Amino acid sequence: MHKSKLVVKPHRPRRVRVMWSLFLLAALIGGYLLLEYGQYRGGFNRGAATRQVDQLNSDITALSAENDRLRERIALLETSLQVDHEAYNQVEETLGDLQQEIQEQREELAFYRGIVSPPDGTTGLRIREFELSSMPQSSLYRVRLVLVQASKHDRRVSGVVSLTVDGARNGMPVSYALADLMPDSAKPLDFSFRYFQDIERDLVLPSDFVPDRVNVEVNPRGRGAKIIRQSYDWTVQQS
Repeated sequence: MHKSKLVVKPHRPRRVRVMWSLFLLAALIGGYLLLEYGQYRGGFNRGAATRQVDQLNSDITALSAENDRLRERIALLETSLQVDHEAYNQVEETLGDLQQEIQEQREELAFYRGIVSPPDGTTGLRIREFELSSMPQSSLYRVRLVLVQASKHDRRVSGVVSLTVDGARNGMPVSYALADLMPDSAKPLDFSFRYFQDIERDLVLPSDFVPDRVNVEVNPRGRGAKIIRQSYDWTVQQS
């Protein structure tokens, strides 16, 4: 019979763990070196990439600052444009008011020139203007009459104005005197002036009456005074 030999080996678990750890560490280092080598062979440079990332971050920061600056500039320009637009509107409005004022002054100057030196050379009392305007109330109208004394202003002229309105009512011709149309009283239209006088009266037309013409008669007082008669179409201006 053969005798079995018993071999006794010492058990060292710590040594095994150290060897495995070294093996894993070597594998990691080798893998990292292989990765770096592969990146190097592929043209990848970690340092250059890091610098490029830093440069891009710096560019982004600069562009963001420039963007904010441009936004502020745009806001400033928009505000300036709005201010300029408002200023332009104010200037345009002021210019319109000035033009209207100039036109009114020209009309006023022409009016006074017509008193001092009438274009047709006619002197003495005359009707300078006649206007009809509508009022907010129904059937209510305002008559405006301007009398002037042209050229001769050495004395006052006075008298009374008579007014009649011709038209039709229910298809029949009819004429109303001033006393029939005045809502407040039937007092006459007296005048007394040296240069000119502006006369205004409100008229109330009867219902179903369609006016067609206004007849104005200016009767000055004094010996040899000439009566002025003038007819006007019923043309109403919107007030």
